Amino acid sequence: MADKKVVKVLIAGKVMTMSGYESEEYMQKVAAYINSKIEEYEKTNAFRHASSDIRHRMLELNFADSYFKEKEHAEDLEQRLKDKIDELDEMKHNYVNSQVLVEDQKKDVGSLESKLHESEKTITELKTRLMERDKTIAQLEAELKEGHGNVRSIKREEGSGGVYTQQSLEDMFGEEAKKENGTEAPLSYQERRNGKRRR
Repeated sequence: MADKKVVKVLIAGKVMTMSGYESEEYMQKVAAYINSKIEEYEKTNAFRHASSDIRHRMLELNFADSYFKEKEHAEDLEQRLKDKIDELDEMKHNYVNSQVLVEDQKKDVGSLESKLHESEKTITELKTRLMERDKTIAQLEAELKEGHGNVRSIKREEGSGGVYTQQSLEDMFGEEAKKENGTEAPLSYQERRNGKRRR
């Protein structure tokens, strides 16, 4: 604990002794404040013409008034500071929530990118299968135009999930001839084309 100090100060033209644990500078500042207030009040006729006792009461009342006003001002500042601290805490809380939201969105983006990559792979595979199918169809159309006897047809197998099989047109026509005649030998593609029947 600091030592108690004794300081001589000048108040209203009189030397007075002040004691306390505050610094000498602080006590001189208090004395200067009192002198400034006395000089302020001495500018009014009521204070100058009042008795010494009334002057003391007036000074005490004014000091008390100044004290309560400064105290109210300090409390107002404290409340404003508290409001600012609460506002800052809310901003920090919102910032943390925003960071959590950003992290969640990053995870969602990563998941969507993975799904997109898988979809692109699937599309590439489907395009490859489609190209192979188009190639097969083009080949069959070319054979059909050339009029070969072993021209093949392509058909989708039932329940095969998109699997296609090739069948000779000659075989197909032979089967149809069997169905029509019951016992006759099937016609070849070339014979059916030339309008002849096997003997």
